[in-house]
Amino acid sequence: MPRKLTEALAFDCIVPPQDVGTADVTGSWIDVTDAGRFAVLAKAGAVTAAKVLTVQLRQAKDAAGTGAKDLGAPVTSVGAGGNPPADVEIEKRSDELDHKNGYTHVTAILGIDENAKLGAAYVVRGDRRYVP
Repeated sequence: MPRKLTEALAFDCIVPPQDVGTADVTGSWIDVTDAGRFAVLAKAGAVTAAKVLTVQLRQAKDAAGTGAKDLGAPVTSVGAGGNPPADVEIEKRSDELDHKNGYTHVTAILGIDENAKLGAAYVVRGDRRYVP
């Protein structure tokens, strides 16, 4: 019998909806060691034409962000006037983390080059080792 998506995947909000334009926002750290793959999904609200949403994945050794460093290059999305930028989806395999140096957690930094604009991000973990 097929499982529900909510049973096969784990969803965590790492950046609840908030202003990501006045200053970049770093999300909470999520352990991805028990997931084979994960994706970060990010969204921003309506912006002025040509404003850019930037999402940078980061990896760390624990939930406090110890030793945080970038995980790949930033991903951007450009908005059209009065409309939100396209959603940003970044998928990675857990083995892309620096495991040999103890990196187990991920987050994202969201920013948009326009003041007082809302953004949010989620981590979706799949191919989990331990699924109820």
